[in-house]
Amino acid sequence: MRPRGLGSTGGTARRPWAWAIAALCALALAPGAWADTISKAPDSVSVVIYRDRPVRTADLLRGGGDQDQSGLALITEIRTVDLPAGRTKLRFEGVADGIVPQSAAVEGLPGAMVERNFDYDLLSPGSLISHLIDQPVRIVRTDRKTGGETSQDATLRAGPDGVVLQTAGGVEALHCSGGPERLVFDHLPAGLADRPTLSVITDTPKSGRYRLRISYLSVRLNWSADYVARIRPDGDLLDLTGWITLANYSGASFVDAPTAVVAGRLARQAVDLPRIVSQQVAKACWPMGNTHQGMTTPEYLPPPPPAPMVVATARSRALRQGRVGFSDPIVADEAGRMVRETDLGDYKLYSLVEPTTVAARQTKQIQFINQAGVRFQRIYRYDLNSFTATAPGTGTAIEDSQLLLRLKNKTSEGLGLPLPAGQVSIRQGALKGDGRELFISAPSLGDVPIDGPFELAAGPSSQVQISRQVIELHQVQGEPSRTQATLTITAFNHLDKAALVEVRFPAWSRPTVVAESAPHGVKGEETVWTLTAPANGQSKLTLTLAFDGR
Repeated sequence: MRPRGLGSTGGTARRPWAWAIAALCALALAPGAWADTISKAPDSVSVVIYRDRPVRTADLLRGGGDQDQSGLALITEIRTVDLPAGRTKLRFEGVADGIVPQSAAVEGLPGAMVERNFDYDLLSPGSLISHLIDQPVRIVRTDRKTGGETSQDATLRAGPDGVVLQTAGGVEALHCSGGPERLVFDHLPAGLADRPTLSVITDTPKSGRYRLRISYLSVRLNWSADYVARIRPDGDLLDLTGWITLANYSGASFVDAPTAVVAGRLARQAVDLPRIVSQQVAKACWPMGNTHQGMTTPEYLPPPPPAPMVVATARSRALRQGRVGFSDPIVADEAGRMVRETDLGDYKLYSLVEPTTVAARQTKQIQFINQAGVRFQRIYRYDLNSFTATAPGTGTAIEDSQLLLRLKNKTSEGLGLPLPAGQVSIRQGALKGDGRELFISAPSLGDVPIDGPFELAAGPSSQVQISRQVIELHQVQGEPSRTQATLTITAFNHLDKAALVEVRFPAWSRPTVVAESAPHGVKGEETVWTLTAPANGQSKLTLTLAFDGR
């Protein structure tokens, strides 16, 4: 007869290890028990930076303002992971510290995603201590005279705002013995990461190696555009150079990343980000030193003064850390372009032709436009926005006109490229050809599409001056609130070539034109008269205008 319980399927007795196996299986299947898989870094990463409004490069270099909400980027990572079968907690280490956790998407998982978390409790001296309260540690002390070290077991009782230890000799505060000392920990507490970490819990039907695509939005990245317009000495053409500035205020570096920026104003709302705080350890000593030293009071050592605050720009930090910022080489493509532009719905996408490293807390510039021989037209503008109907025979002193450079963003005019909004530095080459340039002005430029016209304000010009004089003024018969005025506007041209002059009335004071010596047009919401002043001569415009409420 076979002994009961040995190889029997029907008996109630079981071997002792059978119960252990059953218990382990139950534990493995219990809620909250799963394997832990860590992805240390991405195989590759790409960056697309947006902006919700044009920003000045000077502000990016200063790094001022609330950088938690500065700019917005779409980060896309490719990662290869080995997943076991069953429920797994998958940790993606090294994501950007400006991540918007709710925007994260993970593609390529073989099973369903159960949960998603962002671990922002980062490793720091203070957080390490706060996670190991009532845990064993070792305190290592250094003898100032001999340099020898002694180690003693202790239990961490309080911290980080004043670290309290319990040793065999009593209770004492860290750094209060008067000599150098430090704590040594044997392990890293659970839930504390040394880098920002995105984690997901997933059910994997079959173990294997999987290629995942993780994408998320991140703040603390921004970009700007700047231009230099060099007017050639002959004054008929200009050379236009454009630069894109990338600013990364985050602690994450994106190495050899395909990078692009998007022109256009992005519709977005502010987001509440988890606050990543690096806790520090504070010294809190009492005059008696430690409790087991009796009443002997050692010399009280006050804490050292804080280090002076250093306010540094992203660029200066990059240079000080040995990273090259503005001089990073960007390789051009076969057409000589360093940036390619493509349509992105109603936006424009500017992609660098070569991957670049967008390093942590770095600002760098990449040239994206270098157009020589761009045609433009000089316009001398005069605004009548300050006009008031005064007595006949009165007028104004001679005033300078405002010089505008009018361009067409067309290939036939030497351009034909989408121009993102930015600031333009206008410079004039010296006529004598000695290589010197004169700074003229720095107007702002809005987003300009291909084939679109645009103007650059170059400042006041004394070469073309304007005067106006009232000839006749009276109330319109039967309309006591309506005034009619006849005035002359004279343009004096001191140039050796003809000058194109535009006289404009703004929208808020647009009059009714009763009579005019030259036909008017409409530009936007302005009434515009155009006249040509001959070289070293003058041109006159006579207008009869009716105004309401004057």
